Amino acid sequence: MRPTKAIAATASISLTDADEAAAGHLDELPHHLTEKIIYHISPLASARLAPVCKSWASTVSSRLKMPVPHLFVYLPATGNTSDRRGVVVSVPIDSSGGDDPSPAAEVIPNRVLMKNTNGLGCIGALPASGRLVFGNWCWSQFVILVNPITGAWQSIDVGNLRSDPLLVAGGGDDSFVSFADGLDELVLWCRRRAAGGEEEEWSKQTVAVSWQLHRAAAYHAIVSVVNCNGCFYVLDRDGYVFSIDATAAPPPLRLEKLPVASLFDHLAAGDVHATAAAAHGHLLECDGEVLFVRRVLDRGVPFCHHDDVTADLLTVVGIQVYRLDVKGGRWTEVKKLGGDTAIFVSAGSSFAVRSSETEGCRSNCIYFVDKKKYCSACNKDDGNAWGVYSMEDGEVLFKRAVTKQGPCSSATWFLPRV
Repeated sequence: MRPTKAIAATASISLTDADEAAAGHLDELPHHLTEKIIYHISPLASARLAPVCKSWASTVSSRLKMPVPHLFVYLPATGNTSDRRGVVVSVPIDSSGGDDPSPAAEVIPNRVLMKNTNGLGCIGALPASGRLVFGNWCWSQFVILVNPITGAWQSIDVGNLRSDPLLVAGGGDDSFVSFADGLDELVLWCRRRAAGGEEEEWSKQTVAVSWQLHRAAAYHAIVSVVNCNGCFYVLDRDGYVFSIDATAAPPPLRLEKLPVASLFDHLAAGDVHATAAAAHGHLLECDGEVLFVRRVLDRGVPFCHHDDVTADLLTVVGIQVYRLDVKGGRWTEVKKLGGDTAIFVSAGSSFAVRSSETEGCRSNCIYFVDKKKYCSACNKDDGNAWGVYSMEDGEVLFKRAVTKQGPCSSATWFLPRV
C-alpha cells in the first residue's frame, strides 16, 4: 500500500524553532486553518501533531473523542522479517467511490508484537475497548487482549476450550463466550470496572445448556452472539436463537431456546448459499434492537489453478438486514436503518455507529469487509477489500482493495481507543 499525500505532507510539518520564527507562531493560526490542515490526516495519524501547539492539540483531542472505525489487517508470521502481527489501516470512509483509487488507505504504526501473540491467531476485536483478541484453543489456555494503538496488553486464563471464544457484539462492556472442554456448560466472560477505581476485572459465569444446544456444543454450531439490554442472544448455524438473561438469579445462568422461527425461513427461495447464511452473517445491537446483517455472496474470479478451491470463491454483491421480533416469534427484513445509523461488519467484529458522531461516515449505509477464501495448497488468499453498501440504493456503491493477493490474511473493523 502506498501512503497518501496527507502522510507525505505531515513529514514537513515538524518544524524547528528557527522555522517557527520564520513562519510565525503556529498557535496564532486561525482555528479554521488549523482544522483544515489537521483534517487532511486521519484522526490517529494526527495524534502525533498534538505537541506542535495548543490549538492543534485542541483539534486533535476533539477528533480522538469520537473514534473512527479503522481496519486491523492480521498477517501470519512469515520468518523473522518483522516483530509486528499486522497493520492498522485508516480507510477513507467518506470516499465518494468510483474507480479512482485515491484517496488511498493509510497505514498507521501498530503495537501488536510477536512476543505477546506468538502462535496465536486474531479472533476479532472487542467493541467497547477496541482491543484485539488473540487465541488458539488447540494448545493455549490463555486469551491475549491487545490495544493495537497503545500496545497495552492483558492475558486471561480461560483454561481448556473446545473452540476459540466467540466475541460478543453490543453492550457497554466487553465480553466473550466459550465452551469449556469436558463440560456441558457455556462460559460467559464479562469485563467490568472495579468499584471505586479505574482497574478492570473479568468475571466468569457458567451457563447451563438446555438440551436443544447439546448438539451445538458438540459441533461448534454457535456462530454469533450479541448483548442487548443485558440479555445475550445466541445464533446457531440452523438459524435458531437462544438467550441468556445475565440479570437472572440465582446462578447458574441458563441458555434457553426462544420461540422464534428459524432465520432461514426468511431467506429468498432458491438461494444456493442459504444453508450457510448464518456463517456469513453477524448479530449486532442497534438502538436497543437485535439485528442480523447478512452478506449476499456470488461467485468470485478464480486466482489459482486448484479447482476444488476456486469453485468456492465468493464475493460480496449485496447486504440483507433482519430485525429480531421476540414477541412476534419471527425475523423481519429491514429496508432502512433508523436515524443516522451506519453499520460496520467484519468477521469477529460488528457494530453500529451514529454517522453524525463518526467523522466522514454515511448514514443508512453498511461498511463491510470482502474476504475471499484462500487456497491452502498455495498458502495464499486473493486479498482483502472493504466496501460500502447503500440501503437506500440497494446496491454496493464501491469496493477498495486493502491487501493484494499474497499470504493468508484477514481484516477486522475496530474502534481505536487511545
